[in-house]
Amino acid sequence: MSLNTSFSVRQAGPADWPAISSLLKANQLPLDGAQDHLSTFVVAHRAGEVLGVAGAEVRGDAALLRSVAVAPGLHHMGIGRTLVSTLIDQARRRQIRHIFLLTTTAAAYFPRFGFAPMDRQLVPEALKASAEFQGACPATATLMGLTLIESPDAPADLPVAVIGAGPVGLAAAARLIERGITPLILEAGASVGANLLDYGHVRLFSPWRYNIDQAMAEQLKATGWQAPADDQALPLAREIVEQVMQPFAALPEVAKALHLGVRVESISREGFDKVKTAGRDAAPFVIRGRRDGEPVQFRARAVIDATGTWSTPNPLGANGLPALGERDAADRIFYGIPDTLGAHRSRYAGKRTLVVGAGHSAANALLGLAELARTVPDTQLAWSVRTPTLARVFGGGSADALPARGQLGADLRRLRDQAGLEFFSGLRIDTIQRHGPTLTVEGLDAKGQRIRVQGIDEIICATGQRPDLGVASELRLKLDPWLESTEALGPLIDPNLHSCGTVRPHGHRELSHPEAGFYTVGVKSYGRAPTFLMATGFEQVRSVVAAIAGDWAAADRVELDLPETGVCSVGGPSAPSDGAAGGCCGTAPGPAATAASAATAVAAAVAAASSGCGSSCGTAPPKPAAAAAAGTAVRTGCCG
Repeated sequence: MSLNTSFSVRQAGPADWPAISSLLKANQLPLDGAQDHLSTFVVAHRAGEVLGVAGAEVRGDAALLRSVAVAPGLHHMGIGRTLVSTLIDQARRRQIRHIFLLTTTAAAYFPRFGFAPMDRQLVPEALKASAEFQGACPATATLMGLTLIESPDAPADLPVAVIGAGPVGLAAAARLIERGITPLILEAGASVGANLLDYGHVRLFSPWRYNIDQAMAEQLKATGWQAPADDQALPLAREIVEQVMQPFAALPEVAKALHLGVRVESISREGFDKVKTAGRDAAPFVIRGRRDGEPVQFRARAVIDATGTWSTPNPLGANGLPALGERDAADRIFYGIPDTLGAHRSRYAGKRTLVVGAGHSAANALLGLAELARTVPDTQLAWSVRTPTLARVFGGGSADALPARGQLGADLRRLRDQAGLEFFSGLRIDTIQRHGPTLTVEGLDAKGQRIRVQGIDEIICATGQRPDLGVASELRLKLDPWLESTEALGPLIDPNLHSCGTVRPHGHRELSHPEAGFYTVGVKSYGRAPTFLMATGFEQVRSVVAAIAGDWAAADRVELDLPETGVCSVGGPSAPSDGAAGGCCGTAPGPAATAASAATAVAAAVAAASSGCGSSCGTAPPKPAAAAAAGTAVRTGCCG
């Protein structure tokens, strides 16, 4: 074996088990229970060969460091030190508060990481179920511990703040009430579900039975409330608000906690700016905002950010910035899904409208305009998408587990194929100009050639949404660098890599940040990814609230089974990379609904989260972990 000291570190996978077990045997370490926790193991490797391993058994807010082993002859190369440091860093990011280990030979080594000997009676009960505590390690092994995050001791009588009273935010409030925790619900709008009401005319592509959070339903039923009679029917977005959210908001425990018309402007720690660390986790959160133009301030012991993304739409500009002239043409641009057959009919009747976007919001807008064109002469449709590859745009059709979602794409494809609209494929807009009473849109196609679309009366911008990160600028956040989702979710939902309608189960650990007690949930947790489904948000807040309550068994028991879209995209030169493909959303897993006709339902599409919604859910391999700097090797022989 070469003595080259270069190596890399990555997460372990099932295929690594033969090499890992060999390393453990060679270092006389127990195998018991190790294979069950490979998802939180890391390996050092070089040229495909596993050189070392270290693992963590995560149980609640504690973890057991174990199985630290380096190949014989490769000690003193920094492999062990790098592996242990990597696991400690990962534990901090996952909000693990304490790490423990058992060792028979390396008690003098681990203090360099901050571990110290301790009494076995102080071990959390959850860790005692580990195979190492059940006999895999001898009773004479030394127990050592390391505290990563001091337990916060903010006043227990402070409420838990929920920012945003959309469906996911109210589901969070229901879970808090269920556990006897006082919520503080802050909503910028004049009503709960304000963002759903903004596109209340759009019919969802998932049935009633998947649009109601279980905890909300249980608390409503105690008052005599009854769920919609036909749980397979497809509701309008506004019906979710009127028949579920508003009755829930009227419950006494909810009403006294709900503050409408409060726009949150900033969240920080009481007495701590972003830089200061010592004592930070024990400080209450301070939430500042405005109500009726006057400043207001609230205190909370934890914060659940469910503000969504609907109120911060992406611009028309393909580079993520507003196109040149976009702001000057704002009076001709609608961001979202206009009610073309109702409130906004006169704005589009007899006009030539360009719809920009490749998601479900764009599909709804186009199909609504097509219906309008059937009754109003001279109503013209034009459609622009940035991607030249339309497989994901049109969806999975009959293969979609939610037929109404599949029907939406099929109806859109039919509209294009029947020449019901002008179509501009691969157009990346960079300029909007006024020419008398009309607009001219310019941009480059996929080959870099200039395209001009003239004579446009109105533009509907359906290019997706992005999170507003400004309110938490004084908090310590860990975000995916391009999606702006929580960091751990980024690799699972990145549309550049994969989109099949499924996401690996996730909960409070993936939704937390280095700022202890702060969680991002709902569509905002997905950042700019166009993939969110409401059922995901309901499961997210169940896990998060369980973690806040200290019920780690429930918090870590995450179950999420989302319906397949029937179409997958895998990253590559021809794969769609249009981050603005997002639009409005469906909600939950399970038996699919009967597809609604585009003509009668303006094409079923939205299933919104508290603000903004998405189209499909993606899965992607985890991003590789960067190797830490090499240091002194651990001499193996510890049970930990």
